[in-house]
Amino acid sequence: MASSVLSVGRPFRNDVFFCGWLEQSPDAVLITDETGVIEYVNPAFESLTGYARAEAVGRTPAILKSGTHDAEFYRGLWRSILAGKSFREVFVDRRKSGELFHAENLIWPVFNGQGLITNFVCETRDVTERVRRFEKLAHAANHDPLTDLPNRTLFLDRLGQALHQAARRKEGLAVAILDIDRFRETNNRFGHLAGDAVLQAVARRSASCVRAADTVARIGGDELALILPSANERAGVGAVCEKVRAAAAAPLRFDERMIRVSVSIGVCVYPRDAGDAEELRKRADHAMYAAKRAGGNCVYFYRNRGSDSAGARSTEPAAPPQVFLQSRGALRA
Repeated sequence: MASSVLSVGRPFRNDVFFCGWLEQSPDAVLITDETGVIEYVNPAFESLTGYARAEAVGRTPAILKSGTHDAEFYRGLWRSILAGKSFREVFVDRRKSGELFHAENLIWPVFNGQGLITNFVCETRDVTERVRRFEKLAHAANHDPLTDLPNRTLFLDRLGQALHQAARRKEGLAVAILDIDRFRETNNRFGHLAGDAVLQAVARRSASCVRAADTVARIGGDELALILPSANERAGVGAVCEKVRAAAAAPLRFDERMIRVSVSIGVCVYPRDAGDAEELRKRADHAMYAAKRAGGNCVYFYRNRGSDSAGARSTEPAAPPQVFLQSRGALRA
């Protein structure tokens, strides 16, 4: 049983007990020489990766690379093990079949009597299910269960990151608040399942109108929010918000009935009209309520008085604030 182990791995040549443990270990074990060429893999490695011993021996662990980790990741690995330290990390590896899996790897060097590294050992445990459970929990903690959009917590986190990036790059950033018109009326008239369907439809339609770098989040009962980074021109922001408004305004068929749908949108632009996350949200909300008061189904921008003048700063007090109409669509019956 242990003859294939005894023929490789100089430090293990006479340790029959250790060789037997390697062969019977439920964890995958791989042993390389000092240059990283594979000398031995155990049966658990063969089962986990799909590579037979004869296919793996003589090659390097690069056969498992998935392309997920960058060069710096592997440089850090080699720095640790060449310095005589162990290295533990969860890798995204690739089986022979091409299937990806998460492998918790513990890698350490083996020294001879002169203190020189003769081998490296990698013990691997498949933690794919554990990682998936964690990802599901993390997703649930940061996403709305009805629409699967980012929730308020994730929205605020992304807004903070987007503002930091905008300040560093000296770029604009827009926040838009969307409120579904007549949502309470829809719930009362058609029932809460219809209200849920409207929320899901508006979420889906809004998400289809923006870029991958943008964020659409559900931040309240019938309120969604957009983060639009790299928003340097108000006209471009207005075009995106108008696209969202128009998409949301399509009637929704529910239970053989047509439900009228529209949204009111308020927008605030950094750094022109607000200097931080709190101001952006409050002023976009202010503009949204102005859109509601104007009859809904329209886009309003918040604007500081005099913010269009040369050199105006958004951090100056807005007393009193102004909003202006960007667009209005006809309400559908």
